[in-house]
Amino acid sequence: MRDVKGKVAFITGGGSGIGFGMARAFLQAGLRVVMADASQANLDDAGRQLRGAPGEFRFVRLDVTDRAAFARVADEVERDVGPVDVLCNNAGTGTSPSARIATYADWDRMMGINLGGVINGVVTFLPRLIARGQGGHIVNTSSMAGIIPLPDPGTIYTASKFAVRGLSESLRLTLAQDRIGVSVLCPGLTLTRILDEARKAMAESGGDEISSGFVKAQKYAMDPLVVGGAVLDAIRRNQLYVLPHAEFVDEVKGLHQEIIEAFRSDLPMHPERAAFEHSRWHYIDSIKAGLRDAAT
Repeated sequence: MRDVKGKVAFITGGGSGIGFGMARAFLQAGLRVVMADASQANLDDAGRQLRGAPGEFRFVRLDVTDRAAFARVADEVERDVGPVDVLCNNAGTGTSPSARIATYADWDRMMGINLGGVINGVVTFLPRLIARGQGGHIVNTSSMAGIIPLPDPGTIYTASKFAVRGLSESLRLTLAQDRIGVSVLCPGLTLTRILDEARKAMAESGGDEISSGFVKAQKYAMDPLVVGGAVLDAIRRNQLYVLPHAEFVDEVKGLHQEIIEAFRSDLPMHPERAAFEHSRWHYIDSIKAGLRDAAT
């Protein structure tokens, strides 16, 4: 989607942090932006920051776990603004207890927002994008924790973000024929409110070592507008990965090398099984080649 001017973008978690950074970058590029957020306080603050700013934008309250509300909001946006061209499933939460003590409710809460919110956005808007036949783009916010696993208390968060990354990669292959691009955003430390609960726990009781380290490092975090600009670049180029934080390069290389070295070459491999996997691989590679050609 090289020409984004006038396109309609719908961003969940758009009232603060990365979502608001996307909104600002999109507005500067001429998109019309709808910012959805579960927090009225976040939306009010975003409105104050954008007061007098150029561009067409509006705000809407939305709990991304509420499927009926998602459908109502989609109808309202299409009626009042226009069909959505760019869907950014960005809403998320970052704080949960250790997996050692986590309850079903703890798992359901984080998975319901971080993964369920993405699924709800896709199920709500994707049929509309396909029916229009005009292409479009979907951006799903994962995390560097969707590539590099976190220790506790990041276990549930890691599970949710790995799932978002896998969903996005598969969806990209699925939607290539519909000219709907898919990107997955995997940011590192960014100035957001996702650690507000951890910050509160740290003030009250010191918090756990990992969360406290993240909270302290937040003062060096990336500006969300920079992340939003990277997302905009990925939409224009139809890139799968949005990886703004280069400090992770060596760690990711090491992780991938660890995976490669774990493969057993001493076990039997039936030639027909190998032939099937090679044909599957080449089929997927042909889809990726088509996406690369379309982007040039």
